[in-house]
Parts: sequence; structure tokens; C-alpha cells
Amino acid sequence: MDYIIQEMKQDLDDDMPAEELVRAFAKAPDKPTKLTTYHQMIAMDKLLECAEINCRTLCDLVRYQYLKQAGIVNSVDEFLQMFRPEVNSDFVEDD
Repeated sequence: MDYIIQEMKQDLDDDMPAEELVRAFAKAPDKPTKLTTYHQMIAMDKLLECAEINCRTLCDLVRYQYLKQAGIVNSVDEFLQMFRPEVNSDFVEDD
């Protein structure tokens, strides 16, 4: 929920609805809410975005586990270099 609230605040600035309303909507999206349709759409989009991130992370962890067991990679750094080179480019080691 914190991710959803934080992202909504960043996108909506002064138009951010009360956190309690967002939390109540996320817990029971089929119940009546005081959120506008626009706020409901943003909240649901952020919820789905969070689910996508979690799913991607889980998939990467499973891939890493099997690749490590197969001896294809020996470390997370090797795995990231193979599958997420853009992540590794952020971490430049000093020699």
C-alpha cells in the first residue's frame, strides 16, 4: 500500500485524495467509494504496477536459482549481466 500511496502522491501532487480513501478502495474496490473515477483508475494502475514488479522479481529469482544450480551462473552479478545488463551498468566498480 505504501508504494501505491507514494506513487499516487508523486503523480497527483495537490490532487491526491486522502490516504484512508485510497487504502479502503484498494482493500475493497467493489464497494462504494468517495474516490473519483480518475483516482480509482490511478490507484488500480499503481496496484497493477506493483504486482508486475513483484511478478518480475519472482520470475528473476526462479531463473537465477535454476541457472545457478545448472552451473551457468555463479553469482547474482553474473545473472544480472546476462539478463539485466542495464542494471549492472549502474554499478561501475573502481579499480
